[in-house]
Amino acid sequence: MSGPCCVDPGAKQSHEVCGRMEEIGGVNTYKTGEGKSAIVIFTDVFGNSFVNVQKIADTFAENTQTTVVIPDYFNGDPIDANVPNLMEVLPAWLKKHPTKDTCLIAEKFISTIKQDYQSIQIMGFCYGAKSVVHLLIHPEFSSIIKGAVVAHPSFLVKEEATQIKQSILFLCAENDQIFTPDLREEFEKELKSNHYGKFIDYPGTIHGFVVRPHDSPQAYQQRDKAIQDAIQYFKQNI
Repeated sequence: MSGPCCVDPGAKQSHEVCGRMEEIGGVNTYKTGEGKSAIVIFTDVFGNSFVNVQKIADTFAENTQTTVVIPDYFNGDPIDANVPNLMEVLPAWLKKHPTKDTCLIAEKFISTIKQDYQSIQIMGFCYGAKSVVHLLIHPEFSSIIKGAVVAHPSFLVKEEATQIKQSILFLCAENDQIFTPDLREEFEKELKSNHYGKFIDYPGTIHGFVVRPHDSPQAYQQRDKAIQDAIQYFKQNI
């Protein structure tokens, strides 16, 4: 379930963050915006201190008038985007941070904040898509979530497609060796037939393009479009 794009940080980005780190339910969390509704972002392997995802969170908060939170579900141990040979680091890191553990942290985090906001929507990048789908198919949490978005998802399995009974938007790379064509076909067939899922394609993109685009006009254009598509979706579901 892993490939070079999982640990390709893309072009270096800069951003003056608008939010702050805050402990919520014992979890170190990036929090931005002051809205009465919330968007919870579950990150890729680079975690909630990665400037790229904080930049996206600030953009969501500004354009949706929500509070956006990014919990650290790696217990202070994300992959460092600056170290060399990231593919060599990934297998051992995944053993320390299996998705079953991070999904449990996601459950506890949603339980902690569910009384604080009028509505909650969730988004997952790459690794984080597993937590999004887990929450959507969980009998206790599915009713709490008003909307969900996944971008270039990882770790999904075909059996989950039939279990999703909530609205979900897929932001799909044109070339994705992780959310493979056959896996996508299974989700698309199921979720389009029951009208829960929407799939948007972004030409010329690869896995990771929304949060970790390469330095090219095409990559940035498609990244920006995907972010705007997510914003429009969130606005419809607040």
